[in-house]
Amino acid sequence: MKSFLQTLKNLQKTVDIYWNIGENSGQFLNLLIKALKCKTVLEIGTSNGYSGIWIAEALAKNKGQLYTIESHKKERFNLAKENFEKSGLSKNITQILGHAPEVIPKTPKKFDMIFLDATKYEYCDYLEKILPRTKKNSIIIADNILSHEKELKKFTQKISSLKNFQSFKLNIGKGLLIAIKTS
Repeated sequence: MKSFLQTLKNLQKTVDIYWNIGENSGQFLNLLIKALKCKTVLEIGTSNGYSGIWIAEALAKNKGQLYTIESHKKERFNLAKENFEKSGLSKNITQILGHAPEVIPKTPKKFDMIFLDATKYEYCDYLEKILPRTKKNSIIIADNILSHEKELKKFTQKISSLKNFQSFKLNIGKGLLIAIKTS
């Protein structure tokens, strides 16, 4: 527990450099995963691992696994790996290097939660690829929904139009869109 908190504290100094979620968003994700007893989470956009550590700590409590995708090979992928090791949560994290729409893992077949925090103009592409990987009560969470409202307008409209999802925005951090699959 101490290494988890210390790693997060150290990473908070780099939030602006690596475009990480804020602490409130991290706490929200962590508590939501624990409350819903999620076991499988897909994260698109690892960066330096800050959000992944929040997610993985909750999954460790649930005996679950985080699958996190990062395309930035030169720095961020390895930096996240180091931070995951420092946090003591590596065994609950599967890192995947590559372009998200092409490298989403085949296993597990369905995810309890999917967290989007990557290239904004690709959110609609991510949505297309992840929809078949959801089940009833799966949750899709998209970050930056308020801070990048204009860039994410098409994504917001698309996810809001899905008949089998109920979605809403939360004014936490840079804005989170929460979409829950209802059927």
